[in-house]
Order: sequence, then structure tokens, then C-alpha cells
Amino acid sequence: MAREVSDQSLQQKIRRLIQLLLHKDGPLRNWRYFPTRLLLRKLRSESAEMRAYAAEGLGGVGDVHAIAPLIEALSDDNIAVRRFAISSLGHLRDERAVDRLIPFLQDVEPDMRCAAVVALGELGLSEERVANPPVQVIEALISSVNDIDRSVCSAAVVALGRIGNPQAVSALNTLAETTESEWVRRYISEALHQIEEQNI
Repeated sequence: MAREVSDQSLQQKIRRLIQLLLHKDGPLRNWRYFPTRLLLRKLRSESAEMRAYAAEGLGGVGDVHAIAPLIEALSDDNIAVRRFAISSLGHLRDERAVDRLIPFLQDVEPDMRCAAVVALGELGLSEERVANPPVQVIEALISSVNDIDRSVCSAAVVALGRIGNPQAVSALNTLAETTESEWVRRYISEALHQIEEQNI
């Protein structure tokens, strides 16, 4: 009797293993399975350096199962972890991240604001929404063209050009008239050209 129970238990384990292997998100059909699981474990490490490494790596692997843990990592007490989580969420281009990234545009650190602008720019390029990016992304990027930090301002201009939404034209023209930076004016010129080309 005990042997029968043991055999049934073994059969159940084998059946579960086969189901896992053959599942569409399992390791045989999704090459991202193992690196994602490994990096998600590292994202819970006590070492901030390891968590930052994991947050950065998850964006490169590109598995959607990393989105919720990366959103959670936006609250990490280490600035590098937060910054890499922002960047990785941009790479993953999932709309669930939009509302969580916008508050970082008010961060006291210019690097964090810049990372958020770049990530939101990537989210605005999502294939499903390339012709109709989320309104809150466009509005957030338009507000960032007036950032006091030149790198944040430039990143916002570049992102708006890549997205190509004509709603940005007025803000870009206004900035071109008021900025003292020749580099920013060049970025604006290129962005306006990109927007025009995408809306012919």
C-alpha cells in the first residue's frame, strides 16, 4: 500500500514536471524562463549591488513576468536599484509601468528624472500604441521639456521626436524660442522633423 502511494506521488511529480516543461512560459518554450527566475531571486538579495545588477539584467532578458517585481523595486531604498528598475521597465514597454514612472519626473535627482523620461519615451513607442501613445506619457514628456536640467530636457525632446505625436509641436516650438542652449535647439529641430515625417 505504501509503495502504491509512493508510485502515485512520483507519477504526479513527473506529470507536474512535464506540464511545467511544456507550458508556453516553461523553460522549453521560453528561453527567458531560467535567466528571469535567477534574476528575480537576485532582486530579493540583501546586497544592494546584487539587486541593482538584477534590476538591470531583467530589462535585457525581456520577460513580462519581471514587470510586477520591477514595479515593486521602484520602492527600493537604494537609488541605483530604483534607477535600473526604471530603465528596465522602459525596455519592457508594458503600460502597467506608466503611472508608476511618472512620479519620478519630480525626483530631486536629475539622473532619476532622466531615466524616467527615457523609460516613458520607450513606453510611448510600444508596438500596440505606436499610432496612439498613452496621453499621460505625451503630457508627462511635454512637461519635462521645461526641466531645469539640460540632460532631462534633451531626453524629453528626443523622446517626443521618436514618438512623433503632433501634440508636442507647440511645446517644442516654445522651447526653441526660449532656450539658450544650441544643443537643445538642435534636438528640437530634429524632433520637429521626425514628428512632421511621421504625420505626413
